[in-house]
Amino acid sequence: MTNSELLIEVKKGLNIPVDSTHFDGVLTQKVLAVKGYAMNAGVSAENLDTDTGVGLVVMGAADLWNLQGGETKFSPAFNTILTQLACAS
Repeated sequence: MTNSELLIEVKKGLNIPVDSTHFDGVLTQKVLAVKGYAMNAGVSAENLDTDTGVGLVVMGAADLWNLQGGETKFSPAFNTILTQLACAS
């Protein structure tokens, strides 16, 4: 799945209209950050391209979108799915 397609999925997950481009820059940064984090944790590109991998990117981007100032954390569900995908890789 391309980064543009992932951006659309993230917008759907955050209830942002798909045709809106207002947040595309910041959301793309979050998509790339989550993909990089997952790959550095051992998730293969092949596993990131599955439905579960796409869900992981959407969940991670949503976690980053909802951070309060000074926080750096992913949800427990994100970490569980990340671990499963890394082990499967």
